[in-house]
Amino acid sequence: MASEKTVNNERQVPVVESRKRQYILEGKIKPCFCEGCHELTEKVFVGEWKPSDKPKNYDVLGASDTGKSDKKKAVEDEVQSAAENQYWIRCSSCNQVYLLKEWQIQIDKELNLQELNPEDCQLYSPHGIYAQGDAVYHKSLDEVGVVREKNATGSGAHVIIVEFIKSGKKQLLENVQVSQGKTGQNESLSEILKMKLKR
Repeated sequence: MASEKTVNNERQVPVVESRKRQYILEGKIKPCFCEGCHELTEKVFVGEWKPSDKPKNYDVLGASDTGKSDKKKAVEDEVQSAAENQYWIRCSSCNQVYLLKEWQIQIDKELNLQELNPEDCQLYSPHGIYAQGDAVYHKSLDEVGVVREKNATGSGAHVIIVEFIKSGKKQLLENVQVSQGKTGQNESLSEILKMKLKR
């Protein structure tokens, strides 16, 4: 009896933990297109799909019963990525339920400014490129913030709107290219930034 339990535990495919999985289990799912009602609708987490624990000893349609193929199948079954986790998701409009893989689900991860640590954030640099929702640490301000918007100015410069705890919303440059033209020019980085802002 005890040996049967260990065999059943060995057959179960383990669920791979990921940050995205935690957001899905908490129900933080972005609205997406529903194929049932053909609209952009809210999605509701219903449950997590678990593979069958029934043994797969013999495949009727399989090739031969060689030991080598069984070993290959066992290794393939053990290797599983987080993207292969599957979840039952229901459309809040038409109530149709879908089985979706983790990579197909977009999560709504709103960052809380009070919970951010400088170690968890990207160090801000005007040369960097940032996405909306990225957490950044501004060394000069000694503050952490979240990128709320991305814009382009009339002069073609790229800017991000970052919300900081103490400083509020600040407009910062991004994707600033340092020209490496003539060697006779000794323009400092601050002069180039000032010139970009004047445009």
